[in-house]
Amino acid sequence: MPYKADTEIDLTAQTTGSYIIASQHRKKGNPNKSIWTITFDEEVNCFIQALNGDWKIGKEAWGVKVIGDILQVVGLNNNRQELKLAKFVDGTNTNVWHGYPADYMSKAQDRPATNILKVWVDNGFLTKAKMSKIRLGQSCNL
Repeated sequence: MPYKADTEIDLTAQTTGSYIIASQHRKKGNPNKSIWTITFDEEVNCFIQALNGDWKIGKEAWGVKVIGDILQVVGLNNNRQELKLAKFVDGTNTNVWHGYPADYMSKAQDRPATNILKVWVDNGFLTKAKMSKIRLGQSCNL
């Protein structure tokens, strides 16, 4: 589907909620923010998977892009280091979400909750050791 940035996308046929692709997290966006390197479609699919997988707590959700059981790069932080986790937020409490590549090493608020990480371990996306490192904000080879 041809998505546009900064436009609300009604996803109620696929999940609960709507989504906005935030241009500030795209290549020509804000240089102080992480940016997506995946396509609009991949970003939206990551969000749908996060909500449908119930990888959320309240108004925050986390996602991954997985091929086989290998986590894929979804974006870059503002230092242009690769990021493999995504965070989605409903900042207005209206079930309209936006997301960005999560920098769990630099920002504690970008670390998924332990119960979400455990689901990813159960699905084979992470090992227990990597889960522990993410929780502590330590570098690991995702």
